[in-house]
Amino acid sequence: MKIDHVLFKECERTKAEVCECSTLNTLSEAGEAINAIAELIHSDTVKGRIKFTQELGNATIITGTITGVKPGEHGFHIHEFGDLSGGCDTAGAHYNPDNVDHGDLEEGHVGDLGNVVADDDGVVTLNISATRVDLSGDRSVVGRSIVIHSDRDDLGLGGDAESIKTGNSGERLACGVIVLS
Repeated sequence: MKIDHVLFKECERTKAEVCECSTLNTLSEAGEAINAIAELIHSDTVKGRIKFTQELGNATIITGTITGVKPGEHGFHIHEFGDLSGGCDTAGAHYNPDNVDHGDLEEGHVGDLGNVVADDDGVVTLNISATRVDLSGDRSVVGRSIVIHSDRDDLGLGGDAESIKTGNSGERLACGVIVLS
């Protein structure tokens, strides 16, 4: 008896069996701004809505508000997968298409967005200009996830193996899938 095996190639962004990201390569041709959002989930206390906007040839502007975190600095990253089926742990590593060490907003993983700061009330107000983050094309972050961490990101300067991998930014407090809006 002959058995035929079918291989399913899962989507590199969402880990779904079928990848529906092909339209991301053509969105920028219209010349209009591309908008995406992410709603933070997988936390009882940390909430937020994050907006991503990119005009053709410009940086992606990341705005929004996150509440429910302890005052101070927190690592903020785009992670490689939009798979949150196991909570924030299944979001994978930081989005790193260039296979480089961890860094900051200017150098390092594309997903390295540096630190965000929560005020005394635990509120983060976002306004980030991310020149290496794209919302269309082969390197689009749409379908991937955004994560806020419990600790300050040492930006790869901590002098240990975890620093050049994650910035020692600690536990994943909340996460959300980046989707077109």
